[in-house]
Amino acid sequence: MNDKATIKLPKNVWLLFVSLYITEYVGIGFLTIALALILRKDGMELDQLSLIPLMMLPIGLKILWAPVIDKYLKRRISHYRNWLFISLTLMLVCLIFIALLDPIKQFYIILPIIFIFSTMTATQELAISGLACNIFLVQQRYLISSIKTSGSMIGNILGGGVILLLYAYIGWMGCLLLIAILIGFTLIQLFFFEEYRYCQNKPIYENMDPKYWKDLIIIWKGRINWLIILILMPFSFLPAYNLLSPILVDDGWALSDIAILLKVFGSIVSLVAVILVAKILKRLSRKQSLTYSLLFHAFGLLAFIPISLGYVNIFNVYLACFLYFFSLPLMSIAITAIIMDNSDSSQARSTACNAQSAPSFICGFIVISLSYYLAQKFGYFPVVIGSIVLAFLNAFYASRTMGK
Repeated sequence: MNDKATIKLPKNVWLLFVSLYITEYVGIGFLTIALALILRKDGMELDQLSLIPLMMLPIGLKILWAPVIDKYLKRRISHYRNWLFISLTLMLVCLIFIALLDPIKQFYIILPIIFIFSTMTATQELAISGLACNIFLVQQRYLISSIKTSGSMIGNILGGGVILLLYAYIGWMGCLLLIAILIGFTLIQLFFFEEYRYCQNKPIYENMDPKYWKDLIIIWKGRINWLIILILMPFSFLPAYNLLSPILVDDGWALSDIAILLKVFGSIVSLVAVILVAKILKRLSRKQSLTYSLLFHAFGLLAFIPISLGYVNIFNVYLACFLYFFSLPLMSIAITAIIMDNSDSSQARSTACNAQSAPSFICGFIVISLSYYLAQKFGYFPVVIGSIVLAFLNAFYASRTMGK
């Protein structure tokens, strides 16, 4: 297909990706934050609630089956679309099953269903990344990266905020069925989507390259500096945010107020940031957009210093969260665009994309545990200062090592 035809994608293609990115996050947003708050309100113990995040592990480990998504289900009219059909359909089934169960009395039945749901969410994400790399050209990648970030924010607002607020009026079953309707709407759009019509590359069949797993290693050839930046990323931006919740709990904040701050307010700020800054990022080189966004985020983290010292008031907390969530999508857009660029030479697009995302995901789990441990041992302030130093170091390193 020629470049002109590819650049002028119809509106229904863009709308499909908006829907896909929203549905990727709305279910997880509800089943992580909102579900925990609902169950806690009904008297469930914290040790039981701690099992819910464990059911989300497939999202962090999705790289393990990324080569399977790239290699298999390549049919005459579609490839990644087939995986999206499977994942979205099974997500829909999971939601219906959960809706029919009592979250308190049948909690341990719901948990494995949530595990299946998160596995399908991870599979959906793998398929979307491969599909996006195949369809969107270099000049379109800031836009689709902005849509991805916006979709995640809208999904978080809907799943972790709006649907939670509707819980008092429509109940448990109503909330789950509402999410199911959103997924059903996306499935309808997917049914009419012709994948190969918009792909840049000629379809490659399953038997043409059996070694898709090699892209897990090959993608890093000549990109060690990029790997170091991705590894440093969670160590710089996660600790301050991760410690904010226990700091607020120690200060007496209600769980619902914390959820609204982090999920609703934070997501709205990030959504506004995408709208305001996306056009500016398009005018910058990949190196400039990454360096400037890392630097802006590092300066934003300075607002967490008073909070870590015990000055926990509404102004300080909301200012820190505003700067954090405003700068976060700027980094996400720049990183996503670079990841897609790096995946151009690979036949296994989903594997190449998610191999680059994996270091930050894996290190993220380490950072979460490590930040709690270090905060317990040394206090909040040293951990926050350490993360800020790493944030500035990462921005400087990116400015010195990244290509154009």
